Amino acid sequence: MKKILLFLCMVFITNTANARVEYYASAKFGLGDTTIYLDGDTNLGDWLVQESEHNTGLDGFNYDASGLLFEISPAVGIDWSMNNTYGTKSKYGWFHLRLEGEIGYNHYNEKGDLKYFYAVTDKTKISFNQMFILTNGYMDFHIDNIIPYVGAGIGYGFGNQDVTLENEFGEFNDSGSDDGIIYALHLGMAYKYSDITTFDLGFRRVWAPTTDDGKYVFDSVRFGARFRI
Repeated sequence: MKKILLFLCMVFITNTANARVEYYASAKFGLGDTTIYLDGDTNLGDWLVQESEHNTGLDGFNYDASGLLFEISPAVGIDWSMNNTYGTKSKYGWFHLRLEGEIGYNHYNEKGDLKYFYAVTDKTKISFNQMFILTNGYMDFHIDNIIPYVGAGIGYGFGNQDVTLENEFGEFNDSGSDDGIIYALHLGMAYKYSDITTFDLGFRRVWAPTTDDGKYVFDSVRFGARFRI
């Protein structure tokens, strides 16, 4: 295993010495869906439990919801064009490594069902807004001008949310904010339109904290473009 890692490091160093470095700016827009994980151990979940106990006399719940996610995210990055040691003839090299810094904004409105024991159900509405920063790393695989890629990111998010609980006893509201570490996985396909412009269509999953230790999972399809600078 050590020999394999050493070999890969040597290949990387050899190729990096011949790399062509390019800088780019990008902008992406995304639409998607989200999943919320809540339980009685989170403050938000605890608030919902308290409301259920107060209004229905029941303790414990399951949460099921869906909603439309919108996001916009500009970024700047560095693209290393790697020349393959084994003589691949691609004009642009065998693969690229990219590193970028991204600033983004997520927003969604969600409607759901809060299901207590004995099949009692309340209606919920959640509005969530989040600003985030991410450091993303990508590996691009060139097939002429078609570029499949995979990537991962880590960063920090700053979110706030408004929650409405509605049942036969009335309407109850709560709000809060939270920040924390977020993670991302990327999968997509790009098209190199020119030496300056590359169009991008991809899928991304982001894990982000909710108010007080819950968790959101965002799935989005994103479209955008990169411009060499």
